[in-house]
Amino acid sequence: MTDPTPAAVLPLLAATGPGQSDLLIHFCGCRPGSMFTPTVPEDIKAMTPQQRLDAILRTQTLRAFVPFRASVPAVCLSESPGPHLLHLLTERGMPPWGIFLRRASVIAVGGGAIAYPPEPVHQQWPPEIQVWGNPIRADGRGVMDFTWEREWRIPLPQGGLSLSLGAVAAVLVGDPNWKPTPMATTWVHGQTGAPLIGPTIPEAIPLNHYPAAWTQAPHLYWNGSTLQHIP
Repeated sequence: MTDPTPAAVLPLLAATGPGQSDLLIHFCGCRPGSMFTPTVPEDIKAMTPQQRLDAILRTQTLRAFVPFRASVPAVCLSESPGPHLLHLLTERGMPPWGIFLRRASVIAVGGGAIAYPPEPVHQQWPPEIQVWGNPIRADGRGVMDFTWEREWRIPLPQGGLSLSLGAVAAVLVGDPNWKPTPMATTWVHGQTGAPLIGPTIPEAIPLNHYPAAWTQAPHLYWNGSTLQHIP
């Protein structure tokens, strides 16, 4: 499934209110102490959030996995207007690595906000639609309530979402000097900028070519207390 980014094919949405956001964030890591859904492969679990972000930008793909208490793979995001995003980063401990997609783009590919019903209600839903809910339930530690995640999902039975050019609205990083792995490296003359076939002369300098999803999107840096735009 490809994100139909051009405005001409995006749904016309009503204006968002103060508790909503036009951007939805897909975090590339989990908060401390949380568990991955069992369908996530071990190699992805072993990655750092930075490495997962790197893979998303290079492959232009968001891989989908089956959420807890569901049977259909989905890409998960959070609707987090400014104050709530700060809450997730500070009080909830979400790692500051992720990508933002436009609300309209997510809706255009079949995504939407999930419900948080009581567990007995969720259990009555047909298995194929349980992906649309994360039930409020009780266990030995008390009530399990994940409404703070403000979660949206894109159900993807085929297992992934291909991001078209311009689909990534912004990138969140926790290191202002971080960059993804270059897609390619070419060489140029350091003084004239003329292309070279390689580092054949002392004046040759490398020119890294980064993924379009990185070069064409704004970068936001979380310094531990505030969000900053990286020029």
